[in-house]
Amino acid sequence: MAIAQAEVVDQILDQLAPLIARQRNALVQAGCFRQISSTHLHVLYMLVSRDGTTMSRLADQLDVSMPNVTGIVERMVERGLVERARPEDDRRVVEVRITAAGRATLDEIDTIKRQEMANVIGRLSPEQQERALQAFTDMRVATEQLALEEAQIAGNASHPASPRERD
Repeated sequence: MAIAQAEVVDQILDQLAPLIARQRNALVQAGCFRQISSTHLHVLYMLVSRDGTTMSRLADQLDVSMPNVTGIVERMVERGLVERARPEDDRRVVEVRITAAGRATLDEIDTIKRQEMANVIGRLSPEQQERALQAFTDMRVATEQLALEEAQIAGNASHPASPRERD
């Protein structure tokens, strides 16, 4: 990335910072963080993208000890945000999965963020809204392309080429 391009990226991110802060403040005002800690929110975001994960992997991803992750998960189970399960093929392993209540919590947070974004977009003129639509459409397409590239790289990493394919 050229220096000028990096500067433009930084400027764009600087322009988005007040919008992100406004969304965060809306979440605080709605009381979302009284119901869930930032660690619990982090765990939910990690789990929503998967069908579940093991306690040990969760501990690694959070960079905490097994006793600490056990306490975190226990409090989340008590609140109905996650559930523990033992796979049939290995009863020694404990998996953690997000529940419907956990998904509903994330949906509530997403709804508040979306409403704040709608409030800001609603303040734009029709011409500004059209330009924003084009810019955000371009960003969505770039996001999809990046995700596809990452999936291809991950697929190649999990299926290393045989010596013959590498030659």
